[in-house]
Amino acid sequence: MKPTPTDTLARDTGRAYADGVLGHDRSGEYERLRLLERISDPATIRVLDRLPMTRSWHCADIGAGTGSLAHHLAERCPDGQVTATDLDTRYLDAMPRPDNLTVLRQDVTREDFPPASLDLVHVRALLTHLSEPAEVVRRMVSWLKPGGWLVIEDPTYLPAEASPQPEFAALLAACGELLARTQGTDNTWARKIPAAMADAGLTDVAMSAELSVCGRSEVEDAYWRQCFTQATPGLLAHGLMTGRQIQRAIAHFDDPGFADAAWLMVSCWARRR
Repeated sequence: MKPTPTDTLARDTGRAYADGVLGHDRSGEYERLRLLERISDPATIRVLDRLPMTRSWHCADIGAGTGSLAHHLAERCPDGQVTATDLDTRYLDAMPRPDNLTVLRQDVTREDFPPASLDLVHVRALLTHLSEPAEVVRRMVSWLKPGGWLVIEDPTYLPAEASPQPEFAALLAACGELLARTQGTDNTWARKIPAAMADAGLTDVAMSAELSVCGRSEVEDAYWRQCFTQATPGLLAHGLMTGRQIQRAIAHFDDPGFADAAWLMVSCWARRR
């Protein structure tokens, strides 16, 4: 099922993302995405378990990363079809996949699926980086069959100033500012998702969230270390932190007594009438 081009959003957000902190050309980006999937997939699957999914559903996983969730959907819908899309599909192309899983390069701000062709659209950690996410939500709704479901997941950082660790708080705040400057990331978007879904005509809107805690999980700590490593050149180039400040903040992970909250991953799901 091939996306079709549209001129609705005529801007090169894709280039900005590809060249940014989270672009696939960044050293360690594959590992960062794999860690994010290990952290986030369980909560996503709990959301999917709430939906009336059948073996024959047609699904799209937008911004599919390395494809772990797309594989999960393909297993759950063996008589259907799953399409995994991304701006850069190198990680998806490299994975073995079943016959009912298709990989397509797609810029979600410019390309569409056929109207009313999908039972499920899932997107995680993507819309927060776009300048007009509510417009993308409206377009995604048009891809859904009547009764189809849209699942959107995006993170929102907790107030950095509330952290008991000033150096770590400064690093979180600086990373948030770096993403806002370089990729237009809106840290407040996740709380706006239910309203955007309702405004797009969806019903049965629901919401949940998972807290990411640093200092208590090897996987989460590895994820955040990788995030900070990738952000370091940008933090230095934009004068947001010094190398010494970054090192002191990351050193908290070596303290057995360290624990702090980083973000909430917000999950929202809703149904097309």
